[in-house]
Amino acid sequence: MEIRLLGRHDAPAYQALRLQALRDSPQAFSASVEDEANRSLDEVVTRIVPAADGSVCTLGIFVDGELAGFVALLHPQRAKLRHCAELAGMYVAPAYRRRGCGAALLRAVIAHARAIDGVRQLGLSVNATNMAAKALYRAMGFTCWGVQPQALRIAGVFHDEEHMQLRFDP
Repeated sequence: MEIRLLGRHDAPAYQALRLQALRDSPQAFSASVEDEANRSLDEVVTRIVPAADGSVCTLGIFVDGELAGFVALLHPQRAKLRHCAELAGMYVAPAYRRRGCGAALLRAVIAHARAIDGVRQLGLSVNATNMAAKALYRAMGFTCWGVQPQALRIAGVFHDEEHMQLRFDP
């Protein structure tokens, strides 16, 4: 396993895996296949290439050279929000689940967030019925602070989202 920041050359693999994620797990993402399918590779590059200060980035986990999963980290630049960072769009392909990829990816993104000066907490949202993801997040120290009822509507069906937070020691 190798975990690293995604760059320009990873755009095709990221786009393919992102579309797979949206098809396979639509309830896990606020975006849809329709939202993402027509993005150009240049748009994908813009999305995944890390900001110079590390405040926005996407980490990928590779197994035998193949992109097996990813997670984005967003760190707001507004003064009132600089103590927070947010995880978004975490996904591990089904073939790589239950092999430690999700935990390794999560440990790496937590370490990255901790290294950003001033970040005191890391947040995320997860489908309230995704027990495996919630168990992983809890195992890494995240706690639930609330549930947003009917956060997503997919094909006429509403899905609740659980909001979780990991606080760092000052």
